[in-house]
Amino acid sequence: MTLEMLLAALIGGAIGLAELVARYRDKPVSAALSPGGLLFVFVNASASIVALIAITAAGWTFGLPDTTPLASIMVVRVIAAGLGSAAVLRMSFAPAQSQAAGTGPVSLLNGILRLTDGELERKRALSRLSHNDLSGLSFERDHAALAELCCHLMREFDLAEAQRLGGLAAELSSRDDLTDADKLDCWGLELTRLVGERALRQAARRLRDRPRDEPRPAEPAEPAPAPDTDHLVETVPPPRSPIAKTSRLAASTGGRTERKSFSDI
Repeated sequence: MTLEMLLAALIGGAIGLAELVARYRDKPVSAALSPGGLLFVFVNASASIVALIAITAAGWTFGLPDTTPLASIMVVRVIAAGLGSAAVLRMSFAPAQSQAAGTGPVSLLNGILRLTDGELERKRALSRLSHNDLSGLSFERDHAALAELCCHLMREFDLAEAQRLGGLAAELSSRDDLTDADKLDCWGLELTRLVGERALRQAARRLRDRPRDEPRPAEPAEPAPAPDTDHLVETVPPPRSPIAKTSRLAASTGGRTERKSFSDI
């Protein structure tokens, strides 16, 4: 039974560790080794062990025939305990017509993740402010290029993250109470959370080493050549002579008008 409990704890702990790595992509090792991260993994592993004990005590065989070997039944129980406990921990209950956040076992995990968030944010801010990796850059001139480099370093970039970066850039640009260096520090802290300090440092170095394109002096516009009127000959088509229509009443030789028939026209 001890081996089965250990395997169930490994499954539950691996699920919790994978969630931490996906949540803290810039520093997954620091997140996993932090007190909040260790507590998060411990809660997931403990839930798997409790679920395995409950399944074994209830004698669940999950519909397997009676001739199934005991080892196969224990494998199924271990897998069900590891995956089932992870699903139960992430359940929440809320009224059907209510827009409020649900309550349930997921509240425990969310509280632990908030503790981990606060701890990692403090470490990230302390590490970022203790180094001047963005020296020589300007927020107004380089924030767009810096964000593009950092975003393209990531294989998959969430649309919500892009919208949040755009909103932060617009907000910082409109702030008149902050200097350019203050805006650059805030922008660097946000990019550090996305790609990490090393990637941000390399992107800033790439921008510093890139030669700046100096604006070219505006060349005087040459006047457009005047059209040569000597070779222009105005051709006026000759007036057309009016087409004379034969009247049905033609003058006769005696000075009187003679009416012609329609067949003569």
